[in-house]
Amino acid sequence: MRNNTPVKLALIGDVHANLPALEAVVVHARQRNVKAIWNAGDLLGYGPFPNEVIQLLRQERAVSIVGNYDLKVLEFERKRKKWQKSKRPEKFLAFRWAFDHLFPENHDYLRSLPQERQLRVEGLRILLTHGSPASNEETLTSDTPKKRLRELAQTTNADVIICGHSHRPFARQVEGVWFINTGSVGRPDDGDPRACYAILQIEPDIQVQHFRLAYDVLGAVTATREYGLPEAFAQMLIQGRALDTIMKVPASISPLQQEEERRLQAVLRLAERCDYEVEHSHQVTRLALRLFDELRLLHQLGAEERFWLQCGALLHDIGWVEGQRRHHKTSLRIIRGATQLPFDARERLIIGSIARYHRRALPKNEHAHFAALEPADQRLVAVLAALLRVADGLDRTHRSIVEDLTCEVSPQQIIARCTMRGYAEPERERALDKGLLLEQVFDREFVIEKE
Repeated sequence: MRNNTPVKLALIGDVHANLPALEAVVVHARQRNVKAIWNAGDLLGYGPFPNEVIQLLRQERAVSIVGNYDLKVLEFERKRKKWQKSKRPEKFLAFRWAFDHLFPENHDYLRSLPQERQLRVEGLRILLTHGSPASNEETLTSDTPKKRLRELAQTTNADVIICGHSHRPFARQVEGVWFINTGSVGRPDDGDPRACYAILQIEPDIQVQHFRLAYDVLGAVTATREYGLPEAFAQMLIQGRALDTIMKVPASISPLQQEEERRLQAVLRLAERCDYEVEHSHQVTRLALRLFDELRLLHQLGAEERFWLQCGALLHDIGWVEGQRRHHKTSLRIIRGATQLPFDARERLIIGSIARYHRRALPKNEHAHFAALEPADQRLVAVLAALLRVADGLDRTHRSIVEDLTCEVSPQQIIARCTMRGYAEPERERALDKGLLLEQVFDREFVIEKE
């Protein structure tokens, strides 16, 4: 029988030698009184802190298994010649670097870890594995067919199956069996660079909550560069994307996706040249896109307009490179003049105007750049800038307090229900203050509620 005392377990995975991200997760988890930390593997790879990560996990008495990447590092010496010929140079270097820098005692520790663990907590049978019960390289995501999850569940007697590997967090229950993917602590690849992990709370009913945490990305990036690792590894941390995406590998990517990725990389290069604030810019971008998706039935815009919003959000604060005063106008000027961007003059004007209107004055024809737009583009800029203004307000303190949001729309109101961590009144007040344009373009009162 299970008792009614809550038992909380921190579920982590895919740390990939990123110590600053792991430290942030450990602090966050301990503040929530977790009983233990369970690690679904892939401690190593791409990051500059393989030994420090292992030492911290051992210090925290984490229950760990090895992942497929860890196993490849352990067998690197035996397969060195084969992999040097068959693997992309950056991937070969990552294996070699981890192997060469791993202390002997940590090498032995990794070799001692199992590939899966069968555990019991409060009567629950829990399987901790890396990929899936079938293979440590099987990728499970929220899109994995229910039929496949059912097949996997039938191969075990577990009530809960905890995995990693895909770097895509999710929790699904299939015919009474919970599948929980931890997400990636140290190397997210969904475009959100924040660390990800989950807390499993066991009561009479199971509860799962995933967290995305801001951490010292700059510190991790600086160490990556100082250790002489490829710049692509630093970009993985900055952008929250996989190596193949960073390196623009075309396999399984449509021509349209390739073109969008090429454009996005150019936008990020401009942002970096302007020394943009990585965490704030990506948090604002994430929230702006969430608002876009939640309000799609109102604005009825498509993928192209969503991409312009993404670009405008990433670049909205680049004007700070010349100082705080009128930085929104500076952002517009820089974007319009950035002819190296793979956008035509109209697109640069739209993206620049979205960025310009993230603060201060609302769009109006007295502004020469706005008057230069066609009426349809003026409406487009007003809608997208309205979303960006609210998203920027929701990160008022630059601490990524808002973890997620959903919107409820009625003929009279737009209610944004935000999941927030800790005190968030400055975010709420600022977003409401900046919501005036949203109220105008959608002709509804804007309300924010905390979930």
